[in-house]
Amino acid sequence: MNPEPFVNPPVYTIIMVTNFFAIAFGFIFKDMLEYQVAKWDTNRQSEKQITYDTPDIRIAYIGMCTFLSLFMGASLSVFGLTSWLSYAIGAVIVLLPALLVWVQLGSMLSLLVSGGSEAVDIDSYGAGQKFDIQAPKPSK
Repeated sequence: MNPEPFVNPPVYTIIMVTNFFAIAFGFIFKDMLEYQVAKWDTNRQSEKQITYDTPDIRIAYIGMCTFLSLFMGASLSVFGLTSWLSYAIGAVIVLLPALLVWVQLGSMLSLLVSGGSEAVDIDSYGAGQKFDIQAPKPSK
């Protein structure tokens, strides 16, 4: 009986490390965005918009997307794809939707500024419309 030693191929280490950093950058991005929204909420009269396009938030978002792309590429390489193909597919899978999410984030935050939190809540009456806070609520 000859037990084989524990072998951790480098690809599994890359998967674990990139997953950790993608999650870490995701939490950093979330906290920075929540801070900007809270800062805008306390200074609504002086600030006309939520400044989400700061260099710190961009770096956090780009870091999250980069590590997520590397994670997807390493995960796809486990299935026997060549490295360049797996990382290219991983980049396409992550970066194109990430660009769309970034653009949508700007429109959602501007909707939050103009219509309040009810304008962003899709369960509210008239989902997505700008609300008049002074208007009476519809009776049921």
